[in-house]
Amino acid sequence: METAIEGFDFIDPPHVSSWLEQVPVALANWFRRRYGEPTEIQRAAWSCLPAGQHLLLSAPTGAGKTLAAFLPILTQIIQDRKDEKTALACLYVSPLKALCADTERTLTTYLEEWKTLFPTDSLPCLAVRSSDSTAAQRRQLWRQPPDILLTTPESVAVLLSQPKAEQLFANLRWVVVDEVHALAASKRGADLALSLERLTHLVQGRLQRIGLSATATPLIEAARWLAGESCAIARAGEVTPLQLTIVPLEESGHSLANLVDRLLPEVRANRATLVFTNSRRLAEQLSWALRRNLPEMQEQIAVHHSSLAAERRRQVEEAFKQGCLRAVISSTSLELGIDMGTVDLVVLVHPPGDVIRLLQRIGRSGHGPGRVSRGLVLTATEAELLEAAVTAASGQAGQCEPLRIPAHPLDVLCQHILGMAAAQICSADAMFALVRRATPYRNLSRRDFDDCLAYLGLTSGGSCCRFTLPPRLRGEPEGFTILNPRTARLLRRNLGTILADPVYEVWSESPTRSTSKACSNPRLRCELVDCAERIGEVDRAFAERLRVGDRFLLDGRCLQVRSLWPEESCLLVAEIVGRPIVPRWSGEGWPLSTELAQRLYLLRIQAAEALREGPETLARLLHRDYGLDDTAVAKLVAFFQRQECASEIPDAASCLVEIITHEGGTDCYFHTPLNRLGNDALARVAVHRLVRDWGRSADSLVADLGFALLMPGGVAEESPRIADELRALLAAANFEADLEAALHNSAALRERFQRVAQTGLMLLRQPLGQTRRIGGRDWGARRLFDKIQALAPNCVLLRQARREILSEWCDAAAAGRYVRELEHVPLRCRFLSYPSPFVESWTQMAAGAAERIETPEEALLRLHALLTKRTNDARLP
Repeated sequence: METAIEGFDFIDPPHVSSWLEQVPVALANWFRRRYGEPTEIQRAAWSCLPAGQHLLLSAPTGAGKTLAAFLPILTQIIQDRKDEKTALACLYVSPLKALCADTERTLTTYLEEWKTLFPTDSLPCLAVRSSDSTAAQRRQLWRQPPDILLTTPESVAVLLSQPKAEQLFANLRWVVVDEVHALAASKRGADLALSLERLTHLVQGRLQRIGLSATATPLIEAARWLAGESCAIARAGEVTPLQLTIVPLEESGHSLANLVDRLLPEVRANRATLVFTNSRRLAEQLSWALRRNLPEMQEQIAVHHSSLAAERRRQVEEAFKQGCLRAVISSTSLELGIDMGTVDLVVLVHPPGDVIRLLQRIGRSGHGPGRVSRGLVLTATEAELLEAAVTAASGQAGQCEPLRIPAHPLDVLCQHILGMAAAQICSADAMFALVRRATPYRNLSRRDFDDCLAYLGLTSGGSCCRFTLPPRLRGEPEGFTILNPRTARLLRRNLGTILADPVYEVWSESPTRSTSKACSNPRLRCELVDCAERIGEVDRAFAERLRVGDRFLLDGRCLQVRSLWPEESCLLVAEIVGRPIVPRWSGEGWPLSTELAQRLYLLRIQAAEALREGPETLARLLHRDYGLDDTAVAKLVAFFQRQECASEIPDAASCLVEIITHEGGTDCYFHTPLNRLGNDALARVAVHRLVRDWGRSADSLVADLGFALLMPGGVAEESPRIADELRALLAAANFEADLEAALHNSAALRERFQRVAQTGLMLLRQPLGQTRRIGGRDWGARRLFDKIQALAPNCVLLRQARREILSEWCDAAAAGRYVRELEHVPLRCRFLSYPSPFVESWTQMAAGAAERIETPEEALLRLHALLTKRTNDARLP
């Protein structure tokens, strides 16, 4: 458990809430009638919020954090209201538009109930502002600001870029940031951190920051991101009980039918079942299959993911909350704190990849103080079973992954420089001081800041001096502003760090309207809206392969293409009966967290030691430490035994490399304690050195806990030099330089640069008056990258792309630590005829299952059956 340091004090909750005794009696009575006594986190919050301290609230899902933050704010606004005129006093910021809408519904419910307690004209006014807001709603916000505005980080930045921002936020007193852990670890968190400092500057420091989180770790780092160098922290000692069961599917676990068979009894037995998958594709497949297998519940099963239209997602959320749906299948869109009502069971199809995601998903069940969260994890392979066991044990122990805050992303900084310059005349020195107060930018160098100004056209020279871009700023460092109103409009259209892949919108024919006339001209989008309903979207690469008459799956329905409009990136479809194909969406799936990969590797070492004493010892370990049932234990014991028979179980005393020589060449499989990102760095350096030093090409395969080099040609079997030659590929000397060389012109760096160029406003996602992007879909990666690389290799955006590729695409730091450790341990080579079970677990999805390896018991049973058959055959006349 963390201990306090200077500036960050942990609040001990009082046994009773003295604050609740000081509010109007009617309000205190309302609270107790509705909720009983305050929870621990509420008592802690109410003991310090009235004093104006910055506060981070950390408590499990359903512990009452939202009310803990808002009840003092609502009460204070009511007490301060003297007339009907409103002024923006509180800003609520959430990573999800749906969570903003959900919180607004919750607060509106409270205020409706309070109409009998307070004069109606004293109650706070609420409004939501997001990218879904209409033009009329946005104008209303400026004409008559609400008391409480619920919004997203992107909308905050847009509002701050307006010249009237100072007037809008003049009376702002509170900012409530929800799901701190989901924001702080991303560029969206850096974006919001800068906005918080700008807001504090506008109100001259009179701004109280309140953060809410269920899984932020370490808390001091989260509090520092929220409020800088001083913040109180309230954490709940109450732990939500977890009732978690891990169930391995049968051998055909990759079969959709087998998965559905296991889910059917759960859906039938529970009133509300929430199923999480790790991809939108599988969520669609499962919802389709469940509806076909449960025709009596067909209208009570729905799918929910980010590629469905916002209105459809809201319908599913509300129907599930009202008890109209028996099952909802989701990917990641329902992980965060949207109130889904009473959920009896959460099912995870495959392990989620990290502990935080496990707790968030299971926390959707038993959503309330003291209630048990019931979860079921279904695994398809022994490797998934191992991962699930380690993830569940870590979750029960509260071992969440530590928060990693991105260090001063320069593309986000460029947005905020322009945003500040669009709102007022700025000074470079004052702006630099303000930016450095934001935690992600506390170590920003003046050189990086000045290079951002130079890139935006303020000064001559700088990192982009040989590649001239249209200037975005005018003036001198002592006083500058945005170039012109058109540049300001472009900025507001392109603010934010959420970069969506190109998509086609999917519209369904309205059953009550004829579309033949209205949709004859595909350029008139307003006519399409009048005659059709938006269902969602599919990736452009998938849509461009479709033809009129093709059928595909979306929203759990079989849809047939009626019209294709490439220029408008639209599909018009109709629902029919049939067997559809399933769309694929990019950007799905994620590696194991660094910490889980290490714990999983440790479990393997413990299993090897236990197995030396016999299978019974290993079985006891899995029962005792991981709570697995007999079926799961038997599968894992057999899995480890097969690995020992085929090769050996990797340990910490050496690096195991399994080598398979075949007609096409040689495959070398390296076992490491790293996740996929760390192994990606190792593989890139190994391939780079193979080409440079050996003159040999190789493909690589990267997985969690290992990587493979697939080389044409053979190696000398049992050669005493092979271990030294392979070790040279992972030598610590010049590892970082070789990794940068391997990435110098890679497709990964090109792709990352294109995304950074969009965030940094070199490439505009939404240009003014232009419907077709110049240069085609991947122009930034294909042509602009080469131009920048040649003419401005030190450009701030190219520097940012290189930094990100070393930390987010591959984990250069973890790989560097590993190769330095590898200098002190031997590298052990094992020559095999076919992949071992451990290797099979991370290659079978790409190359198909390898030949099954028997345990000694299985081999004896097979031999006994064979000898018995031969004996019986010999006795036949």
